[in-house]
Amino acid sequence: MLLKEALEIYKNTEWKIDILETLGIQIKTDYFLEKFYKTRLEKLPKGKYFLSDLDGTFFRWTLIKEAFTVFAKYLRSLDIEKINVEQYKEFLDDFKLFKDLEKLAYNKQIDYSEYLNAGLFLIYKHHKQVDWDDFLAYLKDYFYRHQKVNPFRFSLNKMKEVLDSDAYFLFISWSSNFVFDIYLELLKQYIWDLFGEEKADKIFGFCAYANLEENYVYNLYASNQKFEFISKLKEFDVFEEIIGWMWDTTWDYGISNHLEEWKDFYFINPIYSVVTNHDKNKKDWVKYHFINERKDLIFEYELGKVEVLN
Repeated sequence: MLLKEALEIYKNTEWKIDILETLGIQIKTDYFLEKFYKTRLEKLPKGKYFLSDLDGTFFRWTLIKEAFTVFAKYLRSLDIEKINVEQYKEFLDDFKLFKDLEKLAYNKQIDYSEYLNAGLFLIYKHHKQVDWDDFLAYLKDYFYRHQKVNPFRFSLNKMKEVLDSDAYFLFISWSSNFVFDIYLELLKQYIWDLFGEEKADKIFGFCAYANLEENYVYNLYASNQKFEFISKLKEFDVFEEIIGWMWDTTWDYGISNHLEEWKDFYFINPIYSVVTNHDKNKKDWVKYHFINERKDLIFEYELGKVEVLN
């Protein structure tokens, strides 16, 4: 199925589906019956936790966007003898539409999620055209060479504040494991170099998980998926206290339902709809902070005292 056809089904179906279902991929939600999540859960020490998104909050770009951009470069760099020509032609058709969607997304002519969904489709559909382990090594090297670990300074300072206390730092990311795990490994090495091994060992992470061999995926994309995941995670009595949160999109307001009274919820470089829909979505018992970082300037602002210019 071409990307164009998948998008038509995804947008026009009478019932809500995930675009990956058009590829015959099963979407699963029994997270802690899956070895991938059970293993990570077992490694979590009981204690206080600060929870954070990763894309756009800590990492300066979007991990999955980086992944499928690199995937396209990698596939196009292969010798013609190593690829199936017919499948490659289909990839080029999909990739052309994907690049068109990229322009529309950045010009705000379509929802950014439509573009990201197209990228996920692109990788999951065409991953068998490459040696997957070789691609992951290529992707990891790309992150090293292009210094992709470089986090926002406010987020790094908040992490240090948490790690200097008796609390742990936990990422919950919608990004897929094949790119999330690469970034988390590099980030922990970055923290080790800055603050030492003890601090790096207090960083943990959950993410979306794709089993491409058995053709199923666990997603953490939508706000209800993150909310339900955190609800299930809390049942395991790992959290003595959740001391704060850090996210960036309108969908993340729902997650703040998990916060106790007067805990801090930081929106880092929030998207436009976070600001314009705050009164509708806010929880009265949560202390929201709006933080923007641009070049050497970091500032916090109150919504009643700022003018939105776009």
